Amino acid sequence: MNRSLSLQKTDVIVLLAVQLAIVVLSAGGFLLAQGSGAAQAAVYGGAVATLMLGRRVFSPSGIARSHPGQETTMRYFGAVQRFVAVLVLFALGIGWIGLQPVPLLVGFGAAQLGYFVNGALLMHEVNAAEHNKALEKLAATL
Repeated sequence: MNRSLSLQKTDVIVLLAVQLAIVVLSAGGFLLAQGSGAAQAAVYGGAVATLMLGRRVFSPSGIARSHPGQETTMRYFGAVQRFVAVLVLFALGIGWIGLQPVPLLVGFGAAQLGYFVNGALLMHEVNAAEHNKALEKLAATL
């Protein structure tokens, strides 16, 4: 299978590590700037985003087995479920737990930023592998 099209366990671990690092940095910034309440809200927001990662990564294989031919419909349904779950978790965090809304949203956004950073890391890895393969072909022809 082409490396650029496969998702490996190590990719998920790297993504979690990147998300964790970014959330810790944002929570640390809030801790220094606004105190522990803001830092807790940022961590909560990051945790919400990370929980949604698990649903996004581990549900497609089960969908393909249990609903063959309906993968697209099930993916849209899953996206709606994640959207509602995020709204409910935000409402619980802000309304019931009493967390500050701005740090919570920044923590969530910071964790989402982890997808872009991880994507850049994966693309660099794929491009490097393709570059090495092209160099090997060139060396073989010489």
